[in-house]
Amino acid sequence: MLRKAESLLLAASLKADRRLGMGGRYRPPAPVAVRVASHPLRSATVLAVPLAALGGSTFGAFTDLTRFLQAVGLGIGMMLFFALLLRLERLTQLHYKRVGYASATPLHPRPPRPADLRRALGRLGISWVVCWGLLSLVFWGAERARGAPVSWLFSGAFMGVVLLIPTALGYRIERKRQRTRPPGSGDQ
Repeated sequence: MLRKAESLLLAASLKADRRLGMGGRYRPPAPVAVRVASHPLRSATVLAVPLAALGGSTFGAFTDLTRFLQAVGLGIGMMLFFALLLRLERLTQLHYKRVGYASATPLHPRPPRPADLRRALGRLGISWVVCWGLLSLVFWGAERARGAPVSWLFSGAFMGVVLLIPTALGYRIERKRQRTRPPGSGDQ
């Protein structure tokens, strides 16, 4: 029964790969990926124990027995989840080893963006993060000065939404302008 479930899971994974355009792997996995996937339970334990300890320490699991048992349950759940994913990766590796790897490099569905566009998007991302940080700090300070207790998490999330709205509107306006512009006419 376990073999049947593994084969169904592998078939679903390979079908998802094909649907996403990743029908063949083009090079073998790195040796560390093979090593980690060849021992899924051991590797999952190494991943899950520190995460469960960190999660347990955040909600005080080391002072209360009930919370400690919850942290142990969290660790076991994460371990089983990671082991399942690693087992699926190992099955996928074995499948492509048996079938063979694709000999050609994949064709890109769209051409890569020019370097100047990448730099512009990088600068936009950096400026967005700087504006978000400064506005979060100003909002947090203004709310603290008013006497309203506001957390860093709330101020960051609120300023993220505040900055996301004009960014999305600007993107939408630009897309609409590009659709109405005749082809071949550049910005002059």
